[in-house]
Amino acid sequence: MTTDELTQTGRPAPAAGPGPARRVRALLDRVDRRFLPVIGTVVTLVAMLAVGQSRYSTSRSDFISMKLFSNLLVDNSYLLVLAVGMTFVILTGGIDLSVGAVVALVGLSVAKLFSAGFPLPVVLVLGVLIGTACGLLIGVLVQVFDIQPFIASLAVMFLARGLANVVSTSSLAIDDAGFSSLAAWSITFGELRGMWRINASMLVAVAVLLVAVYLLHYTRFGRTVYGLGSGDQGTAVSLMGLRPARTRIWVYVISGTCAGIAGILFALYTKSGFNLTGIGMELDAIAAVVIGGTLLSGGVGFVLGTGAGVLVYGLIQVLIAREGLDSWWTRVFIGAVLLAFVMLQRIITVRRR
Repeated sequence: MTTDELTQTGRPAPAAGPGPARRVRALLDRVDRRFLPVIGTVVTLVAMLAVGQSRYSTSRSDFISMKLFSNLLVDNSYLLVLAVGMTFVILTGGIDLSVGAVVALVGLSVAKLFSAGFPLPVVLVLGVLIGTACGLLIGVLVQVFDIQPFIASLAVMFLARGLANVVSTSSLAIDDAGFSSLAAWSITFGELRGMWRINASMLVAVAVLLVAVYLLHYTRFGRTVYGLGSGDQGTAVSLMGLRPARTRIWVYVISGTCAGIAGILFALYTKSGFNLTGIGMELDAIAAVVIGGTLLSGGVGFVLGTGAGVLVYGLIQVLIAREGLDSWWTRVFIGAVLLAFVMLQRIITVRRR
């Protein structure tokens, strides 16, 4: 032993501890890899809130407030519902490209039904059922006719978009008194700058999210959904006594139903229907699901993570607006965040294998 290896007391110097990188890696190795994407979403959300708090808070108001989260939910309630439905589909390893077109079709149908004299409850039910029918059609095409989900949902997307153009090629205002009252209803809290509110769209979106949490994590149906995403075409699920065929149809019915609900929420938000509504909205929903930690390969993900993904999506828009940048920068930052999460998913998938 050399002199350099001795301390002043004559004892051997203690071995150097592991570096920060090794400590972080050891910590991650102890965490269930299913939670890593969701942890990444939460870290991203917290980091964005911290940036906003440091840059935009004033002596009179904080950036992080109930008003901020209220506005995020008011502006993105329809997207949250769409993303929840998309989560069911992606967990099975599928995809649904029709939801944006369904939103447009539902909005125009609602406007036409009101102009034809139908009462509010009937219009709301029929609007949701339009989405349910589209989802059922995709599910039958995928399960019964063994058509790839991409192709089946693409066909229904063109069908729904075409039907929307048949209903009307121009914007239709919704001036029904009951519908307008529902759109304007809210409960306000606080005063002046700190005032925030809860409206009907927020309540519906949160209710859909909570129902989805229950279905996916506390029911036999939810276990089947996760089992379908294992990549064995439902063989393991069948051996467990579950019903993969019925579940595969149901996830598209759920996605279509959520698209119908989102169409009504978007109509409440804009008080109109338009045939060009929802172009690219399906990609927004998919992005929110992926940012929320659900693997595109299926089988891994949490619907609460999807809710966090929608908040990240909406917060990017808020930060871009606060910076005074052009709106198209929103797509740039969303693309960057999405790319980072896709790379994280790829790393997790490879290491699992």
